[in-house]
Amino acid sequence: MNTAQPPLLFALLLITTLLTLVSSEVVTGNHSNLTPFMDSTGSPLDAHDGNILYISGSYYMFAMGYTNCKLEKGIIPPRDCPGIYRKFGEGCGFRTDHTFKVYKSDDLQNWDEVGDGLPVSERPSGIYFRPKVVYNELTGMYVMWINYLPPDFSTPLKSYPHATYYVGTSPTPEGPYTIVNTVPNLKYEGAGDLTIAVDPETKDAYVAYDAWSNSHTLSIEKLSPAYLSSTQETSGLLSEKNHEAPVLFKRGGTWYLMFGHTCCFCRQGSGLHVLTSTSTPLGPWSDTGSDVNPRKKGLHYYHEVPAQANYVFETSKGDFVYTGDLWTSAKDGLKSHDAQYWDVLNFDQEGGIEQMTFKESVEIRL
Repeated sequence: MNTAQPPLLFALLLITTLLTLVSSEVVTGNHSNLTPFMDSTGSPLDAHDGNILYISGSYYMFAMGYTNCKLEKGIIPPRDCPGIYRKFGEGCGFRTDHTFKVYKSDDLQNWDEVGDGLPVSERPSGIYFRPKVVYNELTGMYVMWINYLPPDFSTPLKSYPHATYYVGTSPTPEGPYTIVNTVPNLKYEGAGDLTIAVDPETKDAYVAYDAWSNSHTLSIEKLSPAYLSSTQETSGLLSEKNHEAPVLFKRGGTWYLMFGHTCCFCRQGSGLHVLTSTSTPLGPWSDTGSDVNPRKKGLHYYHEVPAQANYVFETSKGDFVYTGDLWTSAKDGLKSHDAQYWDVLNFDQEGGIEQMTFKESVEIRL
């Protein structure tokens, strides 16, 4: 009996250890929704408007950097966005020297700046914003779509009806990206906010966007096999007028499209109206009637989460994380230091997305 105990105890200890390892989860520390991320140098991340991809064990954040421009407040609506009325290239958020930054992290907390995706000295002059990057398995290239306002107008407001997207490629996520298409063949002119999504099964890609020519109404178009232009295969118009900031993603067999009211750098945030499709992003779509980020009760316009949507990305654990910009949140008055709001989306048994409530911090499983 005594001679059999050590092997038995060892086996029990081994089984217990293995079960502990299998059942345990590595969780990031709290992501604060009250302050911006800090990079490895101790500086706040200058990261806005973009998206996040999980690539070979690391997370890459593609984002606009608004440098050290001061938050501005105007009298004429949109009050948080007076730069649209100022001379082209001078207003905060509308300068021609704003940068396209690429950050990298292994744990979604500690970030390193690894690239300048579009060096100012090497790109056409203009105003850039809201970049999105996806990977094309067919070509082996990372493909960037980014909003572009041409400079041949007195103010950004005058330029917006002539806005388009510039499309660039890079063999690595870090870039720099080479602009390869300035006429992406979209159905609607005056390109507004966009997002790009790739079907994980078919590898087909789609652009969801609003446009000035259709009074900011959301639609979706299928992209070419190289993701460099639209095929003009379209979903048709999917929202009422005056909506923007689309988010498009697939979970299981269901596509989700979320969007909110037009909201230029607005401090009150915007809603997240939800449509679903069990076919392709070209539809048919069903209106769930749900707003994941509704307005607070009372006589004001603030939403439960005062953020404007950027993207929803999937983590290595299969969770779907919403990211949005908390405009005007910087305590030092610099737009570059505005924080991002993150939250893990919760789904009910029918696949509906539960409403968000503001959380000071959130933990994300890795």
